[in-house]
Amino acid sequence: MRKQSIKKIIAFLLIGVMILSLVGCGGSGNSSDKAVTIRMSHTQAPNSVSDLTAKEFARLVSERSQGKIKVDIYSNCGLSGGDLTKAIEMVQTGDIDIHSAAPANIANFDAKFYVFWLPYLFPTVEDLVNATKNEAIIAEVNSWLSPMNMTMLGLNNAGSRQITNSKKEIKLPEDLKGMNIRVPGANLFIDLYKNYFGANPTAMDFSEVYTALQQGTIDGQENPISVFSSSKLNEVQNYVTLWDGVRDTTIWVMNNKRLEGLTPEDKIIIEEAAIEAMEWGNKYLAENEEKIIKELEESGTIFTHLTDSEIQEFKDVSSPIYDQYADQIGQEVINLFRNASK
Repeated sequence: MRKQSIKKIIAFLLIGVMILSLVGCGGSGNSSDKAVTIRMSHTQAPNSVSDLTAKEFARLVSERSQGKIKVDIYSNCGLSGGDLTKAIEMVQTGDIDIHSAAPANIANFDAKFYVFWLPYLFPTVEDLVNATKNEAIIAEVNSWLSPMNMTMLGLNNAGSRQITNSKKEIKLPEDLKGMNIRVPGANLFIDLYKNYFGANPTAMDFSEVYTALQQGTIDGQENPISVFSSSKLNEVQNYVTLWDGVRDTTIWVMNNKRLEGLTPEDKIIIEEAAIEAMEWGNKYLAENEEKIIKELEESGTIFTHLTDSEIQEFKDVSSPIYDQYADQIGQEVINLFRNASK
């Protein structure tokens, strides 16, 4: 009898352990109930288009996840100390979950990303927007990112990169000769301004630009008007040339492991909210860029609107850079972008 009683007790204990184990597994496996924090950085100042778009993304994600997913936003590459290249490296390692930047910031890792900054690649804003939504381009760009452990969440219009300076009006490429112009740390831009415009290009992180302009270390820089305004560069720059040479884009990249580690529901929320937020950014820019220009003009900034013949001068002078970079980018990639924008 004692042996049977002991066997019954052991049996009951084993059943109890199994039940507790199953309950425990169910609780830990239900990751959909766990709070999630996404660390997102971007290259621009607070209240810039990039910042406002990121905030719209955070709002959509919070709303659709019922507050379960929180997006922490870091402006001016705050997680990488202002270093644009380091920010990309941190996405690859998973120290940054999502990063928003100009695609050519990734060109140090793969030169094909220079294609986004080829001058006059996109004749109009509509051409650029069409390209950002083109499935062949999306697939192509993701094939470049995959070996880097990153996935593209989307592309959108960031505005044309205009030339600004504190010295004089710039109407023709030769007007830039000898001027110290800040450019991003990308060889294509350095070559464009040095070899084709005759300027002295200086590569530096954008977080250093205001002070460098203020101190006269550099004469000018180039960036979209929205960035010029949100960074208050009009306080240290009088002249803006609307040459529309490079229609800039913003790419959102996410660490692969982080993205795939989300539940299917959370992954859908992140992916859909990113696309919708970037569409919101396109609309915001379209509705506000002319307003920003008008406000800057009223505050004393001098805008130079180039004639068709002056724009043609910039086109003619810069066009040989396509041949210079064809081997690095790939002629098939250049053709893809040219055709997809139409």
